[in-house]
Amino acid sequence: MEEKRKKIDNLLRFFLVMVSLIFLSLGVRLFYLQVVNEEVYQTKSEQNRIRLLAIEPRRGDILDANGQVLATSKPVFNITMSHLDDKESEKMAVNNLAKLLNMPDLTAEVIQEKINNHSRKFEPVEIVKIPWGKEATELISRLEERRDELPGVNIVVEPLRYYPNGSLAGHLLGYIGQISEEELERYGEDVYDLNDKIGKTGLERVYERYQETENGPEIGLRGKKGAQQVEVDATGRVVRELPLTIQPVPGNTLQLTLDAKLQKVLEDSLDEVIAEVKKKFPKAKAAGAVVLDVKTGAILAMASKPDMNPNDFVDGSFAQKADYYNDKDLLPVFNRALQATYPPGSTFKMVTAMAALASEANIDPTYRVNCAGRYWKAPYIKCTKVHGRVNMYEAIAKSCNTYFQYVGELAGIDKINEVAKEFGLGVKTGFNDVLGEAAGIVPSPERKEKLNEPWVKEKHEEKVAEIEEKYDKLISQAETDREKKKLTREKNQALNQEKSRYKIEYNFYVKWKPYETYNTSIGQGDNSYTVLQLANYIATLANGGNRYKPYLVEKIISPDGDVIKEFEPELVHKVSLDPQILEEAKKGMLLVTQPGGTAYSLFKDFPPEIKVAAKTGTAQTGRVGDNKNKEFHGVFVAFAPYDDPQIAFAGVVEYGESGYGSAGKVAKAVFEEYFGLTNNSEDIKDRTLTSPLEEDTPGID
Repeated sequence: MEEKRKKIDNLLRFFLVMVSLIFLSLGVRLFYLQVVNEEVYQTKSEQNRIRLLAIEPRRGDILDANGQVLATSKPVFNITMSHLDDKESEKMAVNNLAKLLNMPDLTAEVIQEKINNHSRKFEPVEIVKIPWGKEATELISRLEERRDELPGVNIVVEPLRYYPNGSLAGHLLGYIGQISEEELERYGEDVYDLNDKIGKTGLERVYERYQETENGPEIGLRGKKGAQQVEVDATGRVVRELPLTIQPVPGNTLQLTLDAKLQKVLEDSLDEVIAEVKKKFPKAKAAGAVVLDVKTGAILAMASKPDMNPNDFVDGSFAQKADYYNDKDLLPVFNRALQATYPPGSTFKMVTAMAALASEANIDPTYRVNCAGRYWKAPYIKCTKVHGRVNMYEAIAKSCNTYFQYVGELAGIDKINEVAKEFGLGVKTGFNDVLGEAAGIVPSPERKEKLNEPWVKEKHEEKVAEIEEKYDKLISQAETDREKKKLTREKNQALNQEKSRYKIEYNFYVKWKPYETYNTSIGQGDNSYTVLQLANYIATLANGGNRYKPYLVEKIISPDGDVIKEFEPELVHKVSLDPQILEEAKKGMLLVTQPGGTAYSLFKDFPPEIKVAAKTGTAQTGRVGDNKNKEFHGVFVAFAPYDDPQIAFAGVVEYGESGYGSAGKVAKAVFEEYFGLTNNSEDIKDRTLTSPLEEDTPGID
C-alpha cells in the first residue's frame, strides 16, 4: 500500500511540474508580447483598426480660348471592395454585391476576378464607378441598407472625368484610363496606385503631371491626392472618420487657343461633306483638317474623322463600342490631322513655283509655257485640260500640271527640296501638346538612294553567292577538265547576267529619274505630309515667311485662378527666299478664287474686303489596290483675308475626289464662321453647300 501511495505522489509531482512549466512558458510568452514587443503589436493592432484612405483630387479643367469648358469633372460613387481573410464571407459579399448592382457586365464571377487579380492585397479594389444622379443615389441607398451583407465593401464619392461636348475636339483632348503596371513603375508608386486613372492620349497625357521647375514638379491636370484617417471594423467597413485629414490639391486648368465654335463648325462640316461625297465614293469615311492663326501659329481648330469620344473611355461605354474603336479601317482614335501623311497634290505647286523663281532658270511669273493637255516628256503626265500658253499666276489658278512639270525641271529637284523644307514640309512642326506627330516625306535623290541602295545591293550579293555556290559544287563534282571548263564558262556567264541585271535595278531603284522630278513638281510621287504641316506651310507663306511652331495651350491656370504659365508664339524659322517671290505665289493663290480659278464658286459671294487665297488639290492616294485613275484624296489649302492674312486652313478628305468638291467646302464653312458671314453658324447642317465646278474634273488638278 505504501509503495502504491509513493507512485501516486510521484505522478502528482510530475504533473505539477509539467503544469508549472506550461504556466511558466505562457507567462514568459505573455511578458514577451505585452512588455518586450508591446510597441510592435500595438502598432499592428492599430493598423488593423486605423486606415489611411486616399482622397482623389479634382482633375483640372480644359477650357477653350473663350472659357468654354471642354473637359471637367463631375462627382461619382466609387464602389470598392477589400480582400477578406474569410473566403466564405468574401464570396457571400461578392454574390450579394453582384445581385444589388444588377449590371450585366458585373457578375459575381467578374467581381471575384477583379479581387483575385489585384496584386496589392492591402488596397481596396475598384469594382465600379457610378455617375451621380437619381438612379445612382437609389442604388447607393440600397447598398447602405444591406451593409451587414456586404463586408469589405466601401462607397466613396470621387470626381469622374467628363467631356460635356462629347466627341468635340476629342483627338486633341485625349482621354484617361486605368493606369498600367508599366506606367505605375515609370511614374512611381509614391504618386500613383493601381486604382488610379491616368492620361492616355492627347492633352490629358501630355499635361498629366507637367514638367519640373526650379521649385520642384508643378502639379499638372491630375492634381495631388489627399488622405483621410478612418477607423474600420473587422470586415474593413469604415465606422468612424478620425481627425487627421490632408486635403487634396486640385489639378491645374488648361486654357487653349482653340475656339470651340469654330471647332464645331469644322467638325460638323467635315461630317456633312463626308456624307455627301460617300454617296458617290463609298471609301470616303475619313478626313483631317487644321485652322491656324497666321500671325502666331496658334491652333484655332483641328479635327480628325471618324470621331473619338473621350467619354467612352471613362464612363463604361467602351465595351458597347469596342467594334467601332477596334475597326482597322476606321481607326477612330488615330488623329489624321497630325499622325497621318498624305500626298499634297496640287497644293504643293506654290513650292515648285517659288523654287523656279528662286533658281538659276532665269524666269519670272510672266514666263509662259504651252500646255497641250499633257507634258511632252515621258511618262507624259496628263493635265486636267488643254490650257494653252499660261504664266505662273494662271498655272496656279487653273492648276496646270504641264507648266509645273516644266518649271520644276528647270528649277531642279534639289531646289524644290530646299524650298519645301524652308516651309516646314517633311519635318515635324514641333507641336508637342499632342503626341504622335508624323514627319512626312520630301522626295530627294539622297533619300531614294539611302532607302533603296541597301536592299538592291543585298539582293545582288545573295544572287552572286547563290550562283557561286551552285557552280562551285558542280565544278568540284566534275570528272573531266572539259566538263569543268564548260561549267566555269556557264558560271561566268551567269555572273555577268546578274551583274547586268544589278546595274539595271540599281539605276532604276537607286538613281533619281527625271520623271520623279515631274511627279514631285505637281505634289505626287513620294510627296507625303501631315495636314498640320500643310496648314503651317500656308500660314508661313501668308505671313511673309515666318514659320511658327504650332501650339494649342495658351495658359496654365492654378486652382486659385493664378496664371502659372502663359505660352507665347515661337518663331522656328524665317524663310530665306526673297519676300517678293512669296508675294508672287500668293497672287497666284488669289486667282484660284477669282473668275476662272478652280475654287471661284466657293468664295464668289464673300465680301471684297475678305478675299480668300486658296489652292485645290486632287491627289492620287498611292495606296495599294487603289485605282490611280479613279480614286483620289481631296486636298484644299487657303488663307484669308488676302490683304491682311489672319487664318490659314488645310484639309484632306480621303477619297474625296477633288479638293474643290470636298475639303474646299469645309474651308468655306470655317471662313464663314470665323468672319461672321453666316447667321446660322450655330447650326451648320442648315447650310447649303455649293455644287462642284464644271471644269473641276477628276485627275491631278
